[in-house]
Amino acid sequence: ECSRAFTGWTIAKTPPRAYGRYDWVFEFLESDHDDGEKTFLGHTGNFDGEDVIGIICQQPATARFVARHLYNFFVADEPQVPSWSVTPPKDPEAIEILAKAFGDSGYELKPVLSVLFNSEFFKNARFAKIKSPIEAVVGAVRFAGGAEFPAPGIGNLARQSGYMGQELLNPPSVEGWHTGVEWVNSGALMKRINFTAGVLGDIERPGIQTIIGKLQAEGDLAPEDFVNTCLDLAGPLEVKPATHRELIEHASEKGDLSWNSNQAANASTARVGEMLKLIASVREFQYS
Repeated sequence: ECSRAFTGWTIAKTPPRAYGRYDWVFEFLESDHDDGEKTFLGHTGNFDGEDVIGIICQQPATARFVARHLYNFFVADEPQVPSWSVTPPKDPEAIEILAKAFGDSGYELKPVLSVLFNSEFFKNARFAKIKSPIEAVVGAVRFAGGAEFPAPGIGNLARQSGYMGQELLNPPSVEGWHTGVEWVNSGALMKRINFTAGVLGDIERPGIQTIIGKLQAEGDLAPEDFVNTCLDLAGPLEVKPATHRELIEHASEKGDLSWNSNQAANASTARVGEMLKLIASVREFQYS
């Protein structure tokens, strides 16, 4: 019955020998449409494709499904979609709030997003999502700078996310990519850490030069202040106490960060790159 409603929906034929890119154009062929009576999800009538979409939107399950996708994308990682029928959401109340907004708005997404972005559960969500490979690559490069314009090597940046499991425009199936913890396995995690640590540890990049300048403006820094300032400039990033202690212990091996001579400044510059490499390797850096 649903398929009958969509009869006549098609894509216009591509002109023969079309020059360059030719975008697909939707076309409705009335002569191919089945205009007989149909029954779908308890509704009976002479439905077309848009009517079927409207009926689907009216289902409470649709509102919850859309709400959970939005929550998963913007707030916190949910289990993978195939398990949703048997796994409850992490925050059922948040899902119900978004689902209600979807229904109250007449199935428009803009009001739902407004509710989401003004909600307490969105504002309180910190480090609740593992960065996708695209987010890891783009975030590291934007942070460090040096790739604002096309240049030799830019193609290699585009391939990095593929090495981590997310090749642009090439998902493994129509379902898309599995997200959350499935981004992080032994191989992909190593690629991710090596890439981000390499980018953040490159002291020649303009963004890293800016961080070095800010640290230099602070004057001499004790190891703990050095670590805290780097964490603040790299996020701000909140790490576990044990991780924080290890970073301070590492920084303490070479004493205070000093800029009182050219030799000291050169050594401190190298230490900043080294510290940013370590920060890029910690667990918390993989979250957004």
